[in-house]
Amino acid sequence: MSDIKSGSVVKFAVVGLILVLVSTGAAYLLLPKLIFRWLGGDDFRQLASKQLSTVLKTEGELEPLAWSSFTVQSGGFTSRPDAAGPWLWKIQNVKTSISVRLLLDRVLRFPEITIDSVALSQGSKPNLLPVATGPAEGRTDKKSSSELLKDVQIGRILIQSFGLKPSSATSGWGVQGVQVELKPAPQQTEFEIHKGKILTPFSWVGVVDLDRVRGYYADPKIVLQEFGILEKSGGSITASGEFISGQIPQASGQSSCRNWSLPGNVIGLGMFEIPAKLSGNFRLIEWRSGGPVGDGQVNLESARLEPGKGSESILAILALLTGEPRLNGCPLTTARATWSLQPGRYEIREIVAEAPGLLRSKGQVQIVGNAVKGQLQLGLAKNLGSKLAALTGGELFSREEAGYLYEPVNLSGTMERPQNDLEPKLKQALTRTAVRTTVDIIQKATGNTDPNTPAGAAGQILKSLFGPAPK
Repeated sequence: MSDIKSGSVVKFAVVGLILVLVSTGAAYLLLPKLIFRWLGGDDFRQLASKQLSTVLKTEGELEPLAWSSFTVQSGGFTSRPDAAGPWLWKIQNVKTSISVRLLLDRVLRFPEITIDSVALSQGSKPNLLPVATGPAEGRTDKKSSSELLKDVQIGRILIQSFGLKPSSATSGWGVQGVQVELKPAPQQTEFEIHKGKILTPFSWVGVVDLDRVRGYYADPKIVLQEFGILEKSGGSITASGEFISGQIPQASGQSSCRNWSLPGNVIGLGMFEIPAKLSGNFRLIEWRSGGPVGDGQVNLESARLEPGKGSESILAILALLTGEPRLNGCPLTTARATWSLQPGRYEIREIVAEAPGLLRSKGQVQIVGNAVKGQLQLGLAKNLGSKLAALTGGELFSREEAGYLYEPVNLSGTMERPQNDLEPKLKQALTRTAVRTTVDIIQKATGNTDPNTPAGAAGQILKSLFGPAPK
């Protein structure tokens, strides 16, 4: 009898276990169907639209979702034309799949989300942020989602083409056709950007090619681990650093450039202009309310010394008086400087430019706002400087150092109209010496009468100083 009862208990236990397993299995089989039904419904689309709008700080709609097995597609998300918020978004053709294994554990995971294109432009109401909206009273969206899902995860997001339209909000900067990869996580979001174009607000730079950008974002910090751009002529810039947003932003980093084009393809020092390519580095120390603070050093590659604004004739005059035509313009084997930057102020220090055996210039320049101030020591090779010293009665180019005779040149004026005092000093010294009656100099000065050439223009200047040659 006891055996019969024991057998019955076992049977009931087995049957009960089978029922439990069947019901549990059925629940797990039905759960994905319930989730799919909810994900494919309009309630989820509206909830997703609201969440996207909140994240993107805009007002827009997510297009209907089309499910096929465990893959879903959508036409994208678009901000309303009159949406409040700083940016208007146009996200096109979104495709993703979900993890079935995690779905059984009520975790909605998208291993990879691919997006054909994202276009970003400045909103018409940038100072009016959209109001964060939740489900209306009596709705069960939030409750339903929390009952169905424990977590939502994203492995990575791939954007095939990202564009940012230049505007006042971007200070004229923009991008075209860049490829973006994002790896969001609770602690930080990693990003990697390739290819495409960077649109700059500077006409002398124009459009440059993006090489690679890599880093991560951990609110409120952005860390650039790698940044590289290329220009059409072959120059490159690399950088790294970090930026922390806030009422008083914080920033630090370093950058370097190789054979980068100069503004207008020349660098001007108020007396000379030097066509060249730029190489060097810059260290960003901090970011103040007025702008960046840092320092660096530059080297000019393939540099050549030419007359600068406001001194178009001075090199020609020096060439005429010394009999050295290379002073009209000559290649430089050395052209370098160190510099520092503060809001509204540049300090260019330790300037050295040299054509060995011909000339050497060194000094410093300050640029405050638009005003230029500084001093250069212009040195001519001893055999050339001694001619000018003799012609000016020893007033100019009298200090000798390391094979050069130097004359200080004071710089002033503005960036648009820089001035120097060498030409007026030279003219005044010449008129005070016996050279004004030297027939040889007069003949040299009037030998080339074409005022459109450097030598002819210099001759006209000397002729006006000395008067006609004595008969």
